[in-house]
Amino acid sequence: MTSNIEEADLILVNTCSIREKAEHKLYSLLGRLKPLRKNKPHLKIGVTGCVAQQLGGNLFKKAPFVDMVIGPQCIYNIAEVIDSLSEAQGRVVATTLSPNFQIPAAPRAPLPGRSTVRAFVTIMQGCDNFCTYCIVPFVRGREVSRPAQDILKEIDNLVKQGVKDITLLGQNVNSYGKGLMSKTDFPGLLTMIDKNFPDLRLRFTTSHPKDLSDDLISCFSDLKTLCEHLHLPVQAGSDQVLRRMNRKYTVESYMEKVQKLRKSCPEICLTTDIIAGFPGETDQDFQGTMELLRKIRFDQIFAFKYSERPGTAAAGFDDKIPEEKRKERLAQILELQNAIGLEQYKRYENRILECLVESSSNRGLQARTRGNHVVNLTGDDQLIGQVLDIFIEKACHHSLKGRIVN
Repeated sequence: MTSNIEEADLILVNTCSIREKAEHKLYSLLGRLKPLRKNKPHLKIGVTGCVAQQLGGNLFKKAPFVDMVIGPQCIYNIAEVIDSLSEAQGRVVATTLSPNFQIPAAPRAPLPGRSTVRAFVTIMQGCDNFCTYCIVPFVRGREVSRPAQDILKEIDNLVKQGVKDITLLGQNVNSYGKGLMSKTDFPGLLTMIDKNFPDLRLRFTTSHPKDLSDDLISCFSDLKTLCEHLHLPVQAGSDQVLRRMNRKYTVESYMEKVQKLRKSCPEICLTTDIIAGFPGETDQDFQGTMELLRKIRFDQIFAFKYSERPGTAAAGFDDKIPEEKRKERLAQILELQNAIGLEQYKRYENRILECLVESSSNRGLQARTRGNHVVNLTGDDQLIGQVLDIFIEKACHHSLKGRIVN
């Protein structure tokens, strides 16, 4: 492994296809990698992830110098794919999506140069929801869960390496457990992790609101390890838009779950996703989204203008919003949220928060609160990996500034 791309003999570019912009970034990066082949003819370049699955061999038409195209299910067999390059005369496409796919057990060592304080553990893969705007079910396959014992083994391995903060990953972690012999659901998995690793900081993403059960909400008050943060994508504040998105919940039911969360865990920090300019979104629909932001007051949002994805139901809708209108609505959403977010962050000023010091840079140390807020502070690199009490001096946009109490 090397952090210098010019020293590499193999370069793998992992991709996302949830928005068109990510594809554009891929081709831009590949264009910068192409000249490296002149000085190193034996260099191998592979594209992995969702764009690889979406395009398959068609990717070679735009980037003929790429050697491998590897989809999400085949990435676990990457060693075999690389070994097969010589037999395939330099090009391999591995994009099989099997209905019988099982996520393999994957104990691992940390990547060189990466922080060993935080880690991400996949607990499920795929999605069965088929939201009309989303390409994920087509490129990730149907939902499949990892056995709980495999997950516990991987977490144990990471904790022994010094990891203190783990995020459980899945396209819809709330539906964890489908197809498992043990019948363990997601609250059950969280409880098992809490029992086995009482000193861990535990998080998860992403959650679908329709699958957010009362049992899962109770976990935020019952489990010491579970951090007070939840990313709960709402996408829109209009029932009409939500129906066309096939989200299977209403604005009212979403608000009810937010109220339950805040009653169960008053300190919980909520973040969300918003799509601006979905096909058919009226001015009234858009104002519904703005009103939802004002009522809920998320700590942070991830907002994007609608991006048409090939093969999705929404791609066939004939009432698309003009690009300029999408940009305009996105700008209004971000302007409103910037003001709300800063006010939300200001509630931490002059408070002492428990923070895990994660990394350092030329500007100092960076820590993270249990609510997933980044805190910038000064201190020695020896503090990395320690959980400290930090006095919050100032709230900034998207971060906090603090100092060590003791």
